[in-house]
Amino acid sequence: MAEDFLPVAVTGFGIVSPIGIGHVQFWDALCAGKSGIAPLPNAQQVPRIAARVREFSPREFIRSPHLRRADALSQTIVSAARMALTDAGLDDRPPDPERIGVVVGSAIGNMSESTQYLGRVFTKGPALASPMLFPNLVLNAPASYAAMEIGCLGANLTVSQGEVSGEHALMVGCDLIRAGRADVVLAGGGDECAEMVTAAYRDFRALSSQRGGAEWGSPYDEQRNGIVLGEGAAMLVLESPARARRRRATVYAEIIDTLSFSVGSPTYDWPERASAAGARIRSFLERGLAPEAGIELVCGSANSSRRLDACERDVLAEALGDTAPTATVTSIKGAIGEFGAAGALTAVAACLAVHHGAVPPLCHLRDPMPAPFRFASRAAERRRLEHALMVSFARGGAAAALLVRRPNE
Repeated sequence: MAEDFLPVAVTGFGIVSPIGIGHVQFWDALCAGKSGIAPLPNAQQVPRIAARVREFSPREFIRSPHLRRADALSQTIVSAARMALTDAGLDDRPPDPERIGVVVGSAIGNMSESTQYLGRVFTKGPALASPMLFPNLVLNAPASYAAMEIGCLGANLTVSQGEVSGEHALMVGCDLIRAGRADVVLAGGGDECAEMVTAAYRDFRALSSQRGGAEWGSPYDEQRNGIVLGEGAAMLVLESPARARRRRATVYAEIIDTLSFSVGSPTYDWPERASAAGARIRSFLERGLAPEAGIELVCGSANSSRRLDACERDVLAEALGDTAPTATVTSIKGAIGEFGAAGALTAVAACLAVHHGAVPPLCHLRDPMPAPFRFASRAAERRRLEHALMVSFARGGAAAALLVRRPNE
């Protein structure tokens, strides 16, 4: 293990997801094997199903009157940030505003209002486009609104890295804590299932059933046939373990190391092979783990696409090597669908897995792919977990890995 090892404590969660609002609802639904994938009303073509957020009211969480004009995505992310701050016990005792940071990951940002705004510009002319709408269109609007809501005067950053936007936001948040640039960082991200995004995936023929078969979503299944879109947001509270101990906070898990890397891939598709990635992840694990430690749980980014799931299976087999038979691999995208910042929700699942001692199940799994490791079942498996590995790949070749451990008693 590296001598400069410096873990980052995770002390709070905020979740707005297709399977629940708040981390308690989210985790209970996940462990019960529930999926947020459901039929879309009045759908005349693919997609006829998606994992959409339902029964969510931002007014229950947002306090600032400045956010009444905020877009739906910003309100979702700000609500998750407020929930996380409350869960961490910092709502009534916030730290120095200049020592609070916000890092938001989003692949596409506020696409719904952007489409609406530009459509009016093109059809009616710029003079008739609402100036009140324009500030919501920039990608950093959610991070800015979150800072306004919680009174943050510290680092305020936005990360956009395709389907690993949430993971990279968490990496930046960890870097801020480790560098001493912030005492507390709210990090995570969110994306929406906008009409234009749906149309783009449809045109690429990437959606389930477009190349044959029934429309469904099941990561790592031999009969998988394309992705099902989703949406949601998750924000995590990060701080140093020493600070968390001083204020007697609940430490759900510790992020002990992170890795950002890339693999060869088509510009608009997931990688088909990533032969060098396995060795990089293996070195990453050797750096972060004691020699006698192993990985009990891997939370992958598999999303029911033919390419990504197979690529991830091969990379994990190479990375885990002789220890593969003792590892269990899962992906929560059968429950929440695929979207840019889905990794932020996967991070919550990994942290809660080591906290509660349970393996999140694989929704809808019927016929598992051949693999040297074990795939999670369709129901949660209760057992003590010391470590969890997150591995994620994005279209275009961006990739990320995070190593999470159960905190010391």
